[in-house]
Amino acid sequence: MSAHQSSDVQALAPSDRTAAAARRVLPTQSGPLRNAHIFAWLITVLAVCMAVSSIALPWEGERFAFHNRLAAWITSGLLALALGSLGCVRAGWMLAGRMGIILYGCVVVASMTVMLGPGTGIDVVAATCLVAAPALLFARSERLPLAVGCALSVGVIVFMQVWIHLGPMSYVPITRSDLMEVRSGVVIVAACVGALVVYLYWSAEMARGAAARERARSDALLLNVLPATVADRLKAGERRIADRLERVTIVFADIAGFTAFAADRSADEVVHVLGDLFSRFDALCAAHGVEKLKTIGDGYMAVAGAPEALPDHAGAAARVALGMMAAMEETLRDHPGLGLRVGINTGPVVAGVIGTRKFAYDVWGDTVNLASRLESQAAAGTIAISASTRSALGDRFTVEPLGTAELKGIGAVPVWRLVDG
Repeated sequence: MSAHQSSDVQALAPSDRTAAAARRVLPTQSGPLRNAHIFAWLITVLAVCMAVSSIALPWEGERFAFHNRLAAWITSGLLALALGSLGCVRAGWMLAGRMGIILYGCVVVASMTVMLGPGTGIDVVAATCLVAAPALLFARSERLPLAVGCALSVGVIVFMQVWIHLGPMSYVPITRSDLMEVRSGVVIVAACVGALVVYLYWSAEMARGAAARERARSDALLLNVLPATVADRLKAGERRIADRLERVTIVFADIAGFTAFAADRSADEVVHVLGDLFSRFDALCAAHGVEKLKTIGDGYMAVAGAPEALPDHAGAAARVALGMMAAMEETLRDHPGLGLRVGINTGPVVAGVIGTRKFAYDVWGDTVNLASRLESQAAAGTIAISASTRSALGDRFTVEPLGTAELKGIGAVPVWRLVDG
């Protein structure tokens, strides 16, 4: 496998679109916010219709003069409130917009109660709209706005009941035929609003469930390509993830003879052998707290001590390498023409996320290059380690000196062979 290239720190900084790409994986609009857009447009349309009806089509007769003036003022105020709520929602001021929607509903119910008086069925509309609106417009986590919205709704319902049963007569001398007409209209409106509320509640629950499933799927996808801590930083909005780590251990592994093996085997067999072996490598990394970075062809790269610090990173890397050799021995029983060589080096690196779509966590620096050169120069069945790794391991592992190796781009370096732990 070719050496890991480029230690240029500037190349590691991802573009500003990287964090945005990670955030786009997650749903951006929840059920309550979606409902707020629907409600804002709905009350705006209703407010326009009410304003046109009260101003352009007043009730005829002198006895309705006061009623017409009052209706004109109320509907004009409601139209302004509806337009304000819609404007807030469209501008992204969701809290103000949703509270405006709740206030609009309260004013409508209170106004209809005062103007129409008892016997119109307005309590059906109030109970249907006001009680359900806060639950539809606010999430359970938004406790304060939800409590305020519920308090407003309950307060208006209490006022409505007190006014109907104890308050003065309505301002409009409604006849029996007028009462039947108003009652029919209220029942129709209540039925429509009730159906809308049921639909919105159902759609909100469906949206919450879909959002939860999508979030879980997105998190799983992110964790397949990024370490958990790095994925959390991206989702939190961090634009550039770049860290200088002073002590980590890099592991490179490569299968010797794999090119010739692949040339003589079917695609299914090649993929099966490589997939089975690398799955064992993945399990070893997970068991020892080592982070797998990537595979390139028949090469495997991992790092111990990044992105989270690992006290015994050299020991963990050594145990993973020894486990890789043991896994390779099992593979050799069925495929004797193969072999495994491993290179390990300890030192400082620069780590970060690169890419805007298929982004990945990676490491750079001379430490990485030396580990790659050690692997490429090692004989099959050998775990070659550097002087820094030898020093970090101490006397806990058995090593054998291999002399000095001339490594391309690096020069002569002492090399040891890791035998056992």
